Amino acid sequence: MSKDMIKVNLLLLFFTIAGTTTAQTNEEVKTFFGNGKLEIGYFVSPTCQFGDIAGSTAILPGIGAGVVFNDKLYLGINFKYIASEKTPEDESDTRLYLDQRYCGLRFEYALRPEKVVHINFPVELGFGDTELDLKDSYEEEGSVPTDDVWFAYLEPGVALEINLHKYVKFSLSAGYRFVSDLSFRSLTEKDLIGMTYSTGLKIGRF
Repeated sequence: MSKDMIKVNLLLLFFTIAGTTTAQTNEEVKTFFGNGKLEIGYFVSPTCQFGDIAGSTAILPGIGAGVVFNDKLYLGINFKYIASEKTPEDESDTRLYLDQRYCGLRFEYALRPEKVVHINFPVELGFGDTELDLKDSYEEEGSVPTDDVWFAYLEPGVALEINLHKYVKFSLSAGYRFVSDLSFRSLTEKDLIGMTYSTGLKIGRF
């Protein structure tokens, strides 16, 4: 091969590499939030959770609200409470029921939210308050003085979410509740730790 041909081939190779590098440079930058443009939405979220607490199935309706970044990352505040009047399994006074409330921060990441059906990964952490109160049928007997106790909780999970409408999403999720040390009459943290199952809506601008 002549020297001129070698020079021509080297020159072609140079322009090929330069063109490829320029094309890669001009490509849209990929980021955690998508195309790099930050879009902020908002939502409210009515929920209902089920799970075993102190030996029986508890129903916990709740409400949440927050902001969403690029329809992928949700940051919000959640509140829920036990709506069912159930006496703890080891409680001797059957007139009493477990009154419990949870309030925490919720972080949720949506995997491919543009799909009609997609997977989300929520994590909720916060504080709970528990006490014993008289069931409605015993209210005429007066109040029963009992202290209340506070505890911390952490609840990671996985959710199946469906885009029902541009402004409405429906989800089914399963999680696991972890609770800090707790001692209240016959109740301990072991009575609160366990699987949870939830359903809910997100209504807002995503």
